[in-house]
Amino acid sequence: MFAAAALRRFILINQTGSNMRNSAALFLFLACCASASAEQNIAAPCVPGVSFWSLLGAVDVGYADGHLRADKLYAVCLPAPKAASSSNYAYSPDEGGKLVSVVKGADGQVLDTLVWYAENISGLWDLSEYKVLGGVTKQLTAGKYTLEFQADGTPFYRFSFAVATMPSDDPYQPAGTRYFIDGPWSGYGNIFYQRNDPESSLRFTVWVQDRVTHSQQKNESYAAQLLRLRDGKIIGRDEGELHSDQRWRQLDVLFHAVDGDAASYLKAKELLHEDGAYRVHFERDGKPYGNYDFTVTGGKIQLQGRQLEATEPSTRIVDHLYGGRYRSWWIPRQKPATSN
Repeated sequence: MFAAAALRRFILINQTGSNMRNSAALFLFLACCASASAEQNIAAPCVPGVSFWSLLGAVDVGYADGHLRADKLYAVCLPAPKAASSSNYAYSPDEGGKLVSVVKGADGQVLDTLVWYAENISGLWDLSEYKVLGGVTKQLTAGKYTLEFQADGTPFYRFSFAVATMPSDDPYQPAGTRYFIDGPWSGYGNIFYQRNDPESSLRFTVWVQDRVTHSQQKNESYAAQLLRLRDGKIIGRDEGELHSDQRWRQLDVLFHAVDGDAASYLKAKELLHEDGAYRVHFERDGKPYGNYDFTVTGGKIQLQGRQLEATEPSTRIVDHLYGGRYRSWWIPRQKPATSN
């Protein structure tokens, strides 16, 4: 059952968009993780939360209508519902407990309430579908919002996002406003290596969007460098072509070794063998997009920011990979002066 849940998680993440090579790499990563034994225990106190990976893949706003929408989400450590259910859904709009996502504006006003169908599958809560109180979500305007998750009336997790608007300039579509969601998609990159095994290839993930008001998919070049900051040495690089449009799309980068076989992928051990400060520098179409700085201490990448356990649990990044056996590292983006 756990393998089935992992496969569903693959499908959800892959829907965020990536080229065929990256999709294949992601599938291999999931297959390996699902069959591997636990080599590193990332146990932590079990507190309710929603997978950050699933939030980035599922939450969006309608490009033409401005209505919030969400696909499948995953949660961990939810409390037992206060009411029993006769179906597989311990939480549901119809019976059992009530698991809701409340959309709040910057002033705290409740705008929408989504009531989820949630099923516990081998300890991982699958939030598959929802009903909206009132039948339909409201049209959002430009501004900041919070998606607050509640279990039987008790808040336990918050996900912040923003909405930007622009007038349409597409001559072949009716005049109107176009809506774009923003938030952690532009604020973070992610580092991961399979099974947290230093012999595995090092992967960097970033999310890309093309904020335009007419329908198109744009092909553009990208370049990524992994640098050791003490001397500026490039220890890994990758370049290629990405596809971007109005939605946030996931791009997975596998670095190539600079020293040695340029055709091979950089193994995590080539990074972890020397403690110090490192940076991923990412460019789109030859223009700097972001720097992602992190530190290696004792042969391990250090957690930072909202991934630290000192972070208040309701806003902490939930990085729950395969029952908590493995983790990835969320790296805040530093924006160059010329980037968006």
